[in-house]
Amino acid sequence: SAIPIRGQSGDPDVDTDGTLLFSGTTVEQIAVLYQLPHSWNSTDVRPHLHWSKTTDAAGDVIWQYRYRVFNNGTVAPDWSEWIAASSRSQAVAADQSVIIDGFGSIAMAGMRASCMLSIQYRRNASDAADTYAADARLWDADVHYRRYGLGSEREYPSA
Repeated sequence: SAIPIRGQSGDPDVDTDGTLLFSGTTVEQIAVLYQLPHSWNSTDVRPHLHWSKTTDAAGDVIWQYRYRVFNNGTVAPDWSEWIAASSRSQAVAADQSVIIDGFGSIAMAGMRASCMLSIQYRRNASDAADTYAADARLWDADVHYRRYGLGSEREYPSA
């Protein structure tokens, strides 16, 4: 996977530890490009973010994503609509604990090993429910999937 950090809408700042800081006043987003591994068993995938507050101030953060998925050798489709996180590992407290926000499953019917999953994540500071005024720290963006064995023996899996 890769996170190109320039050229996005409202680029987040980069902290000294390498984490990304998403503003509490401006909508900022990043793109994450995932290549599904050869050991992926063609089931749906579930993306989620690991994040935390940067201060002990009160308030909530609204994370959203949109995606597109495509096989190698095909044209990338249009983006989905923006979708809000649908689950949270714990309540947002007045501390800086790491929280996991999850999103619904992405249907992967017809996709093959080594297909591309392109996701844009954003903190939607303009949403009325986003009430945390300070930066939100993004620790990690990943997807969960089921796998089998050690992967394919061929570099270019076929249909």
